[in-house]
Amino acid sequence: HKRGSPQPKMGCSASAKPDQGGGGGGGGGQAPAKAKPGANSGSDKPYAAKPGAKQSAAKPGAKSSAKPAAKPGASAKPAAADSGGDPEYTKQLGAFEPLFCNITVGKDTNCYACCVKTKDEKGLEFGCVLASQDTFTAAFPEADLNGRREKAGLTWAKLFDTLKKSFLSRKVTCKDSNPANTLTLLAPVDGGKPPLSLQLKSAGREGINVHRLFLEPLCGYVLKKRQSKDDEKVQKIEADIAVKLGACVEHQQKLAQLTTEVTPLLNATKSAQEDARGAKDQCDTISKRIAKLKNPTKGGDDLLYPEGAYRYVLHTHYAKEHVPGPVDPNVNAMFLVKKKYGGDTSTAPPDAPNNTHQDILTDLEKIDEWDYDVFALQNHTNGGSLFMTTYCLFYKYGLVQHFKIDEKVLINFLTAVQSGYHPNPYHNSTHAADVLQITHYIIQPGGMSDAISMTKEDQLAAIMSAAIHDYDHPGFNNNFHCRTQAYLATLYNDRSVLENHHLAQVFEIMKNPNYNVLQSLTEESRKDVRDTMIEMVLSTDMGNHAKIFQAFRKRLNEAPEWAKKEDQRLALSIAIKMADISNCGRPQHLYLEWAKKIAEEFYNQGDVENKLQYTISPFMDRRRDKTDFPKGQISFMNYIVIPLFEAGAQFLSKLEFTVGKIQNNKEYWQHKQDE
Repeated sequence: HKRGSPQPKMGCSASAKPDQGGGGGGGGGQAPAKAKPGANSGSDKPYAAKPGAKQSAAKPGAKSSAKPAAKPGASAKPAAADSGGDPEYTKQLGAFEPLFCNITVGKDTNCYACCVKTKDEKGLEFGCVLASQDTFTAAFPEADLNGRREKAGLTWAKLFDTLKKSFLSRKVTCKDSNPANTLTLLAPVDGGKPPLSLQLKSAGREGINVHRLFLEPLCGYVLKKRQSKDDEKVQKIEADIAVKLGACVEHQQKLAQLTTEVTPLLNATKSAQEDARGAKDQCDTISKRIAKLKNPTKGGDDLLYPEGAYRYVLHTHYAKEHVPGPVDPNVNAMFLVKKKYGGDTSTAPPDAPNNTHQDILTDLEKIDEWDYDVFALQNHTNGGSLFMTTYCLFYKYGLVQHFKIDEKVLINFLTAVQSGYHPNPYHNSTHAADVLQITHYIIQPGGMSDAISMTKEDQLAAIMSAAIHDYDHPGFNNNFHCRTQAYLATLYNDRSVLENHHLAQVFEIMKNPNYNVLQSLTEESRKDVRDTMIEMVLSTDMGNHAKIFQAFRKRLNEAPEWAKKEDQRLALSIAIKMADISNCGRPQHLYLEWAKKIAEEFYNQGDVENKLQYTISPFMDRRRDKTDFPKGQISFMNYIVIPLFEAGAQFLSKLEFTVGKIQNNKEYWQHKQDE
């Protein structure tokens, strides 16, 4: 610039970003005329030099604290600060970058101040150049700075931060004590404390001081900027990241606030729901007792079937008495299921008092997926997940339409099946709904229907078998019935005790025409369905597992066609067996819920065995829960589940993914053992 021409304001740090300061290009800040730092950019913003761009080539013969660059624009690494004093001071000084800003001296507004490291990089040097080219400098070693720091009550970090803020915000002022000899720079300190006072001495008009204190750092910035063209993009990305991180923190704080407000409401709602369920259970119990008093000659399941088709069967008296209760299906959800799958929708249901049917339909949308959440459906149907899943599949497979099954009879049958399941921890109607959905998955999405050319009779038998496979289960296994010489063990001669019981009870129900969903079938079709159901349900007895599994593996190595009825029933038996133990291959959050429930049922039986002074069955001693249960789950997966699913995947390639899920769940228990 020509001397006396208008000059822009400047306040910058060599480490600041370009958009934090003014000027650019060839040094937008006004320097003394003899030094010619560059053309005026006209900007009113402070400079912002890049980190590390402190040095550039000096003029021939000029003394400088920086080493000259080998090539134009190349930056040299600064020597490491080695003050040998306070470590915190050494740290702050090592990270320090040069600072510059405009100041006013008297009436002269075209003056500049700077703060740079001393030549030996052990202290700070402050400088000021006036429009008259007079320069003032002063070097402050660690001891001098420490005195000012302690006087101002600042830490080293706060001292350096104060200097940076003062220069970048152009708040550095000058006290003109004696223009011919000294100038005093004043840097404001936060908190109303006295400013830092820095007295500078006249250094004459030597251009080397201007070069060393002003031009060299600023030229280094310009050269660095020209070499790093992508820096602006990087800085923009960094700025965006900083903004997004700030927004993220703000959202997290808002979430924490909302969580604090919502959590008590959720807890209160949960408590109210539990109270309501308890009240309903009490009402149901009282209603059942009243029904018994009104009908003293009837007992057990006879209360549900006034036509008298069902005969009460004595369970082991160690099991809790179960009296089937009424089922209240969601008629709006049933109507929408029929509408979706082509059923008779001539009679529209009444308006729903709530929108729970939409939740039910949302749950049923995943009926073709492996992660079908039967627990959610159980909640939305108020305990009717088995009814709703079976009803949906009857229409999805077109069984109602094909066999012309009466809608009312179907509802009666599904109601009887749903209510006949005991509220056991594991072997309950929710488990039946879960097994039913996986049986469907293996048949349709898994590809078994095409692989064995299933008929409508096969489909009907498969759906019914899965739905009733644990009907009227008392919560104690076959071995317990045999050991205690229970009535059912005597009745079925210790052979597949419960499995025979499940089948017999359901077919006894269907003797009543109001519950017989097979009455519209021909005699041949009815016998076909019954025979297939018997074979499928009996196959769920783990006592027969080795025999059935061996037959299936042998059949896999024979002819690929599965057209014979015995082959088809063997494949369907494998399907329901896989479904019955499929919990081990489900998503881990579902599997762990089932594991907790089976453990509870096991321990209930173990408690009774302990009271009877029997040897407690393996993995049923709750006192050994932490060691035995993980061990039992791992053994069950290794010897039963994984081999069965590997064979199933060999037969149906679409099921290959299930083996990996089982392995993941097994690793969970292995980690538990390691802990």
